[in-house]
Amino acid sequence: MKKLTVLFILLLSISCLNASAQQKLELKSIKNDKIKTFAIGKTIHYKGVADTDFEKAKIQNITATTIVLYLPNLDEDEGKPIRELTLAEIHAIKKSTTFHSITKGVGALFIFGGAYTMASSSALAGDNGSSAEYLGIGAGMLAVGVLPYLFKPKTYIFGQTHTATIK
Repeated sequence: MKKLTVLFILLLSISCLNASAQQKLELKSIKNDKIKTFAIGKTIHYKGVADTDFEKAKIQNITATTIVLYLPNLDEDEGKPIRELTLAEIHAIKKSTTFHSITKGVGALFIFGGAYTMASSSALAGDNGSSAEYLGIGAGMLAVGVLPYLFKPKTYIFGQTHTATIK
């Protein structure tokens, strides 16, 4: 029984050591020295030095000098969906928080509900035939649903607002 316990503890400590030894991308704020860490498996939006738009990517691997990204929206005609980039080739990274993603999902439901309420306001009107109440409710729902889309996720610009290192 003691040998089994010792073996279990040994395997657990080896797996914890292996998990902590993974490479991570650290972005340090130039203003206040706060550090944001990106690990393997995180979804980000990145913009290369020569690019004009942000592209959605998932971090597949981080080596000592490069970051391997999987681009799910890339067509096979445009090239390989896997890119290996150095830190010098990345200009900026955008990452929305979990709260931001959840509020966008809830906002989409409010947009759909508000549009449906406005479109069916004449059918929902009571005996007096006035649909202004339902038009107002639908417009309010639509406005509440649009609010999360007005707030942009945090952008980390390499060299201007943050310094990037692989640890």
